[in-house]
Amino acid sequence: MSSISEGLKIKGEVQGNEDLRVDGEIEGRINLASASVVIGPKGRVTGDVQAREVVVEGNVRGNLTAKERARIAATGKLEGDVTSERLVIEEGARVAGRVDVGAGESRPAARPQPTQPRPGTPSGAPGASPASSSPSTPRSNAG
Repeated sequence: MSSISEGLKIKGEVQGNEDLRVDGEIEGRINLASASVVIGPKGRVTGDVQAREVVVEGNVRGNLTAKERARIAATGKLEGDVTSERLVIEEGARVAGRVDVGAGESRPAARPQPTQPRPGTPSGAPGASPASSSPSTPRSNAG
């Protein structure tokens, strides 16, 4: 596992195939699609992070994309969107952004089903369609 130690600051893109631990600061994109990235409690990343697995124990300002799993620890703070097949957000973690979980291609998107009245459901009851909730009465505009 490679490491960016506390006190180090990197500006630019980080890419490769080896696991990475960040205890220092990175300004730029991290792209380790087949590896895992851990942002330690004192680590700071300003930029998008893409990896097989991402653990945020420190601060990230950017979007996270984790192919398999993302975990925002109790000490973690994320300002950005997260996309992952699986997601763990521990109590105390701070997340400000959109969350898209289970976005893998192997799982078809669920489609909402229209609500149909159940047989024997009285008019106006939950599950009854709006058209059957009141009798149809012609109205006159004369008056």
